[in-house]
Amino acid sequence: MANTVHTTRIAAPAKAVHALIADVTVWPLMFEPCVHAEYVEDPPRGEGRERIRLWAFAGEEVKSWVSERTLDTHSLSVDFRQPEPAAPLASMSGRWLAKDLGDGQTLLELHHEFEALSDEHVVLHALHENSPAELAGLRIAAENPRAPYSFEDSLRIAAPPEAVYDFLYAADRWPERLPHVASLELTEQPGGIQRLVTETRGTDGTAHPGESVRVCRPESGSIAYKQLRTPTVLVAHTGEWRLTRLPDGTTLAASRHSVILADPKSRETVRNTLGTTSRATLRRAKDFTETRRP
Repeated sequence: MANTVHTTRIAAPAKAVHALIADVTVWPLMFEPCVHAEYVEDPPRGEGRERIRLWAFAGEEVKSWVSERTLDTHSLSVDFRQPEPAAPLASMSGRWLAKDLGDGQTLLELHHEFEALSDEHVVLHALHENSPAELAGLRIAAENPRAPYSFEDSLRIAAPPEAVYDFLYAADRWPERLPHVASLELTEQPGGIQRLVTETRGTDGTAHPGESVRVCRPESGSIAYKQLRTPTVLVAHTGEWRLTRLPDGTTLAASRHSVILADPKSRETVRNTLGTTSRATLRRAKDFTETRRP
């Protein structure tokens, strides 16, 4: 069994630090390695116990796992373990612990305990790379609290969700299907993970380079993504395409964005820019799928 401990000192109250650890919905915006996080509702959450699923970078690859967590607001700790660790792990557990140092100062500890089937050094390398990055992200979020700004656009499409999903999934076809996409390079890895390097055109014709990673899940009609390179106006940006089958077999397609703004004054500009692009993509998906229905 191997152990690691990583620490950081944070100029923020311990309760505020613990609250950030507890809310996994903000992790992709706060933690650089984290791509997507969500609650698993089976079994239901309650009494400080919950199950979450995470997608995060381990080196150059995105890994996914379920974690069972126990939250304690008295000790300001969060214990976690992976019930079904993936190779090369035989077991993985740990603890977040926020220690109140007084005067609004916190010592945050991140403990890991694991056993590897093989390649222990690979696991250690990933922990020594990701843990400091997570602690740094949490320190920045706690010391400079900025609430995420989220918004959504949606459109009803007279086509089944599977057809709309195929349009959104086939991002390598976007340069010929979406006028605002000038070029796109797509690479894939198992588990529905896509990495996109793009160049898009603004309304004024200006080219904007970008890079993002996507978690594609056809079974749930969802494509979640995180922008790896953000414009200066954004500290972080995540989003999700969500498709809901309506009673008549058609689709409600929604595009949701969550951002951390570098400057709160840019809120309206960001809303208009990202919303314009999302609505244009939804309209193209509508035109494409409705005219190609069998």
